[in-house]
Amino acid sequence: MCYDDERMKLTVVVAALLSIVVSDGAARADAARDERARQLFQTGRDAYNSGDFPKAYDAFKESFTLSHQPALLYNVASALQGLKRPHDAAEALRSYLRLKPDDPDRPQIEERVRTLEEEQRLLDLERKPAEPVTPTPTPTLPANPTVGGSATSLTAAASTGHEKERMRKRTTLIVELTADAGAVSEVARATAISPRRSASASRSRSKTPWL
Repeated sequence: MCYDDERMKLTVVVAALLSIVVSDGAARADAARDERARQLFQTGRDAYNSGDFPKAYDAFKESFTLSHQPALLYNVASALQGLKRPHDAAEALRSYLRLKPDDPDRPQIEERVRTLEEEQRLLDLERKPAEPVTPTPTPTLPANPTVGGSATSLTAAASTGHEKERMRKRTTLIVELTADAGAVSEVARATAISPRRSASASRSRSKTPWL
């Protein structure tokens, strides 16, 4: 009986020690993961501030995978905007707002999402190839009209005048279409954010996940 009691006590002590060891190991793993996430955030922030958006994007994304800090999605969005991927940046901001619905800057973030989607629309418009305009073939008149064919000559002259009028109208239409396309291109260039402007404008768009 005494032997069984001693054996049970020993089992309890061993189980308690194992529990402590496992808990300590898990705590150490969590601490190491958290430290790695912080390092990646710092790497991403430094890369972002220097304009290295691909490196910033990779670092912020990996940091979020390790820590699940919502603020890192905000930084991922800023890096994507620097990479000229406005739609993906808008999606990252939407994910951020789902995890952080009470952000005090929510109205400004939602406005930024709309701006990014408009920027994507303009980029798609700029990248869309223009449809080629097929010119109308000019009719060829006979070199030697038949003698006595005065009626035929009058008909040919009238047809030529009609074709000239058609060509004049078509040329005017092509000029107008070209002018409209140029205007759209100018609006797209004026509205879309240039890489240099994106870098300077978005450098203030970052959040710190750890205080």
